[in-house]
Amino acid sequence: MMKFNPILSNFPEYKPSSTIISSDLIDLSKNENPFDVSHEIKQIFYNKINQTSLNRYPELTSETIRQKIAEFLNDYFKSYKLNLNKNNIVVGNGSDELISYLVKIFDGEEVIVCPPTFEMYEFYSTLHNLKVKEVPLDQNFEIRNLDQKINEKARLIFICSPNNPTGNIQPEDEIIKILEKGFPVVIDEAYADFSKKSMIKYLEKYPNLIILRTFSKAFGLAGIRAGILIANQEIVNQIMKIKSPYSFNILSEKMVETIIENYEDVLKTIDYIIEERNALSKKLVGYALKSDSNFLLIDLSKKKGLTAEKAYNFFLENKIIVRKYTGVFENKIRVTVGTKEENQKFLDCFNSLLDKYY
Repeated sequence: MMKFNPILSNFPEYKPSSTIISSDLIDLSKNENPFDVSHEIKQIFYNKINQTSLNRYPELTSETIRQKIAEFLNDYFKSYKLNLNKNNIVVGNGSDELISYLVKIFDGEEVIVCPPTFEMYEFYSTLHNLKVKEVPLDQNFEIRNLDQKINEKARLIFICSPNNPTGNIQPEDEIIKILEKGFPVVIDEAYADFSKKSMIKYLEKYPNLIILRTFSKAFGLAGIRAGILIANQEIVNQIMKIKSPYSFNILSEKMVETIIENYEDVLKTIDYIIEERNALSKKLVGYALKSDSNFLLIDLSKKKGLTAEKAYNFFLENKIIVRKYTGVFENKIRVTVGTKEENQKFLDCFNSLLDKYY
């Protein structure tokens, strides 16, 4: 008789989404880039694939693309005068895969997370039977005096900045105080391109600093599932010891190579999204929290009787999908910044929703 790991009883049952995405629906629920990569960039990618032998495995440890990413980051952050090379980079099937490695390689009993935040930190920690210590964000959804709550049991500290689902960047001075404690600190910068700020400038100063970034958001490659980890060589070496060989497939490699060789288009998209985010924020004053990301968390508590569930259903009836929450966030929804036209449709629908709860 089969017996399953008892730890799995702590996880919710997997259920396929009840919402079928069709062409007439506007999906603003996943923090995706509203723009696909251009036809020109796709053509360059296709040409690379046509010259690639798909019957062969990719490189064992993805050394070539890791070096190209390092050189790209040195240029992308040229004002910081970085000196990264392939030994500072790990690539993964999204940053989720990299999180699953990080919780394994360090010593210590506790993984520290700061809710409300990205659920995968706790997911992978629990999956590996680690104790998760929650240190909630303050009323402004910021870390405050977290350094005072870290003890010798700490294995890893996760900080999401800009934070998902709240959208705000975390105070740099508070992060520095945590880094000074010497424990491994992961700064998840999945949305940092939309804040134009990064802790990557401190990599050389703090060997315990680990940066996670992704090509899913600003670079518009969510379908490729490509995440990167940036750290000192010792940390990278430890991850490479447990990382599966050939784990970064050749299609992802060639698409990442293509996008970083043509990232000027990405910069234009980032500026567009930031402009739209700021415009949305102004029109949602009193409801939208300040955001440094490509999404807004919207507080519905001013309207008596309006919950996230009711808002979600109303938007769905109007062919718009938003992210709903339960528990302490049962009166909040998260909306991704879309195109100008999509954002206007969202605003029109939001105003109609408010009219129902005057």
